[in-house]
Amino acid sequence: MTEYTAARVRESRFAWIQPLLPLTPFFAGLVIVILIWGWEPAQPAGEPLPKTEDPVRTEYLVTAEQLSRMSYTDSALGDLSWLVTESSLEELDQVLREYGILSVEERSQFLAQAMVETAGGKWLTELGDEAYFNRYGYTTGTRGAGYFHLTFAYGQMAFATWMMKRSIPQLADITYHNPTCHGKAEIEDAYYAALRLAANLGLDVSAYSRIVYDAHSPVATGAEDIAASFAWESAGYYWHITGISAALDSEPGTHNTDAVSQLVGGGNWQSRREAYLAISPVLYEQS
Repeated sequence: MTEYTAARVRESRFAWIQPLLPLTPFFAGLVIVILIWGWEPAQPAGEPLPKTEDPVRTEYLVTAEQLSRMSYTDSALGDLSWLVTESSLEELDQVLREYGILSVEERSQFLAQAMVETAGGKWLTELGDEAYFNRYGYTTGTRGAGYFHLTFAYGQMAFATWMMKRSIPQLADITYHNPTCHGKAEIEDAYYAALRLAANLGLDVSAYSRIVYDAHSPVATGAEDIAASFAWESAGYYWHITGISAALDSEPGTHNTDAVSQLVGGGNWQSRREAYLAISPVLYEQS
């Protein structure tokens, strides 16, 4: 009797389930759908989820094809053309954007000066011997370098300070003196103050201190380093600190070339006009 009663109790306890039994396949399917919907593949330990890459820029402000069509014969310098590598093309594009040399006229004038200064990148350091450089107040180590032939020790120090200030967040507040309106002593003091602060903060600024010529350094410094590492950057910097863009007239032409030549400080003004006349049609054609 006791066993019979216990069985009846068990039956009555689970009697409410019986009407739901026909729905069992539906509930099972619902559970599976929920599990699949919320499932994500397991990520390997220590590896972040993939990040969306920035869009690749496929077009340069000045292309290799355009540079190849800028070859011409100068009345004083002979045949001139650009020496183009992918790395120099990338640096040129970066510098044009970084320093806001964006209009067709600005790019034409910028390249015209660089063409004559360096014979299209063939001579990224000034030609001459020590006696020649000394006559003009500098040395082999501080001679003109880069596409605008940045010159003098104080010019190197100003550029090095500029690069440290712009490139190293911890040095963003250091003092920079523009060599177009500050003296050599001020520039030198600011440069060495930046080096002392970097040393106190434990920062490695050798990539920028090598811009300044050091006769005792075992690696290339000064003019050689600028030519190798900052050829276009130094030109964009010089264009910026001298305010050349603001000096350009709204009308294109060689009168702008003369204004730029005066600010850049180089000779061969006629050659610079000829360079502009060879370069600008290529850029204006595709503007």
